[in-house]
Parts: sequence; structure tokens; C-alpha cells
Amino acid sequence: MPLVHVHGIGNREREDSGRASVRDALYRRYVLASLGCAPDTPVASPWWGGLVAKPAWDWASLDTGQAERLGGHEAVSEARAMAADLAAAGSTEGTALLTAGHTSLQWSIDSLCAALADAEDADWEGAATFCGLATEYWAAMTKAGERPDGVTAFAWLDDVADDTEFLERLGAEAAAWRARTGTSSEGLELRPARERFGALSRTVPRAVAKAAHRINRWAAAGVTRPLAAGVRATVTRGTALLLGDIVSLFTSRERATGGPVVELVRDALDAAAELADRRHEPLVVVAHSMGGNIVYDILSHDRRELRVELLVTVGSQVGLFEELKLFRSSDPDVPERRHGPLRVPALTNVGRWINVLDRADPLAFAASPVFDGAEDLVFGTGAWWAHGAYTTCPQFHYRLAARVGGEVV
Repeated sequence: MPLVHVHGIGNREREDSGRASVRDALYRRYVLASLGCAPDTPVASPWWGGLVAKPAWDWASLDTGQAERLGGHEAVSEARAMAADLAAAGSTEGTALLTAGHTSLQWSIDSLCAALADAEDADWEGAATFCGLATEYWAAMTKAGERPDGVTAFAWLDDVADDTEFLERLGAEAAAWRARTGTSSEGLELRPARERFGALSRTVPRAVAKAAHRINRWAAAGVTRPLAAGVRATVTRGTALLLGDIVSLFTSRERATGGPVVELVRDALDAAAELADRRHEPLVVVAHSMGGNIVYDILSHDRRELRVELLVTVGSQVGLFEELKLFRSSDPDVPERRHGPLRVPALTNVGRWINVLDRADPLAFAASPVFDGAEDLVFGTGAWWAHGAYTTCPQFHYRLAARVGGEVV
């Protein structure tokens, strides 16, 4: 069962290999595994960002680095913002993750994965396996957050002195839980981890240990919560990139072919569908942000016969675009509140459509009020810049896979 990931806004350069590798490893471990796919299931990622119009001044209007400072606080990366939160929680040197774990073990895991995605070189699959198994252990012990978290649920945290011991103990406890149960609390099959989970000295992948070190280095460098609040300025950049992508896409779009961006993504979907047919497996498409608009435009107009078993739109604007009647398939007579349909009819070539949004994401919109057949699910990333945080968060993948498998978590 091939999976096609269609990226969203702001990808003028090719996607960071670290984030893509973590994301793809989590896709294989969760959503694809919940559908019975093989561990080597291919994940395609058509890169359309290079086809949109190049800004005349190369986004000079977004570069405020040369402007004279009047005061205030600088923006920081998502991972550094998490480190700032950990520091604000009262951690001492070398205990940022442990401190967070006393409040919420999943907070520690999400922070770790955010720092992992920021790394330049790592064993991505082994690290994603570690974070994924830790998330499954957390979910089983807390009933996916419904029961008490932190030291109340994980008493062993009181026996740990620093983050090195924390990671070793977390890996050992998660491995012991898996050995006792064999599956997660939601009945998902757990594949054997490629990392060795046994003796404490072999529990923690090197990439994970390095990510923990980065978090503590950032926290120790004096990244404070007020400074981290500057990351909210990312909203301005994200909105500008979205507007730029919208203008570029629609000014280059042709009614018949859809233009170069649509053609690229359409070709990737065709190739994946052909592969799925050869393997006698269904097709899965995950589309983030603007990618959701592109995929919907294709499936509702160019490829109404192309079968997609599962469509997941994440942090997307498909509902908003249809309200503005921007798709080639848009019918200006819908909704017709007196005699006609109140919502756009469901896509007949899509088996299930899940639309995920974080209410803190300013670029994410609901789909179910506009489309029949769309399921809106709210997922709180807990991130400062929620729009970019979904697909590298282990808990997102865990909960999505459980929903796909029929569980409500």
C-alpha cells in the first residue's frame, strides 16, 4: 500500500531530510501498519514547491534580519521554543526532559522528537522507533491521556537523576511493557524495533541521546519563555507563504491541465495508484496544508476515477477554498439552501476522508460543514507554531492510526 505525502506551504527548497525521514518512519510504524502494510512500504513525496513562481526579490519582504532592532524578543525554532518551556518549568542542568516528564511523559517525548527533527544527521528510523514505542507505552499507561500522567503514573521518575538516566529508563520501561503485552493498548501490531531494547547501555539510540543534549544546551543557553514567545512571529511568515503559494498556483493554473504543480502531483498519484494496483493494495494519501487543496482539486476534477482508500488532510484549507469556490470542480449553486444540497457531495473515489486540525493553527480549517463524507478531528500539537508540528509528532501518528483502525482515543 503506497502512501503519497503532499507537502504544504513554504517548501521552495526541498524538504529537510531529517523531518522527512522522521515523518516517513512514523507513517510506516503507525498508519501503514494499522492497515496491514509491509515495513518497507514506499512513501512518495512529490516536491511541487520548486514549480511555484520565484519572488522577484527572493522573499526579501520576509527578511527582517537587516532591520534595526527597536526591542522586544527574537523568534526561535520550534525545538528551541520547547526547550524554553522546559527551562521555564524549573529544570536544572541536564534535567530538562526529566523535569517535563514529572508533569507529562508525553511532553518529554514530543520535545525530544521536535529536537530530533532539527538534527542534520541521525539514524532517523531507529530514533522514530524509540519515540514511537515510548508514545505507545505512555498511551497504554495513561489511557491516551485520560488518566493521570507524569510522576503519578510513572513512579520510576522519582528514581531518575538526570536526562541520561531518564532516557535509559524510559527505553527499558517501554521495552518491558511491550514484552508483557506484545501489542499496544489499542491492539495495533507492534513491529520489532530495529534498535536494541535490552540492557540499559543499549536502550537509547545515539540520535535520541544527541537530541536530548541539544535540548539541554538550548535550555542552559538562557532561552527563556518570553524569548520563545517570539516564535509566534512565524505566523506572519506562514501566512505570507500561503498567500504566495495560492497566488502562484492559481495564476499558473490552466482549466484543462491544472498547471505544472497539479501535473506534478497528479503524476505522482498516478504512479502510486499503478503501484498499489500491482501490489493489490489500496492507496493512502496524506496532504498537509496547501497540499490538501492540490489533492482535492485533482481528485474532484482530473482523477475522479482514481481510487484512494484513505485521504488525510492535515492543517489544510480545503473547506475555506470551497467556500470561496476556488476549485475547478466547485459548483456555485452549492449550497442551495431552499431546494438543493447543503453541502458538496462526497468524493465517490475516496473511501474515507479524515481532516485533522489544531485549533491553535491559524491556517487549518474544518471540512465537514462544507463536504459530505469529511470527518473533522481536532489534534492539539501543543506546539508554538502548530501548523508545522503535526507529522513529526509521534502522538499524532499513534492517534491517527488508532482511528484508522477503528479505535477512538
